[in-house]
Amino acid sequence: MSAYRKIGVGKDAGDAVTVGIEENAEGQVVAAVWWPSRGDVDADEADYDNVDEALAAAEAAKALHGFPEVVVTLQRDELWQPRWGTLNDGVALDDAESFELARAMEASRDA
Repeated sequence: MSAYRKIGVGKDAGDAVTVGIEENAEGQVVAAVWWPSRGDVDADEADYDNVDEALAAAEAAKALHGFPEVVVTLQRDELWQPRWGTLNDGVALDDAESFELARAMEASRDA
């Protein structure tokens, strides 16, 4: 199951592929995927009627173009479905960063 970092609406995602999820006027949950230009890659955006397809397209764009992560922005938090993966607030840590943070916390407790 994939894990994504949540960012606020209108916030800069930096060097990441962004999936924006919202409810349209008809009450359907829809998504858009976009990314910035980097190197030889042009910025792009596409709309999807299905969030599963949008997340799959975002993961494919991340892999194809070498972006470090996929981030998610939500119109409302209640729109997120657990079947899409884990949604984390704040900065995502990789395994090495998580280990180092835990080691430093333990070291400070022992001091």
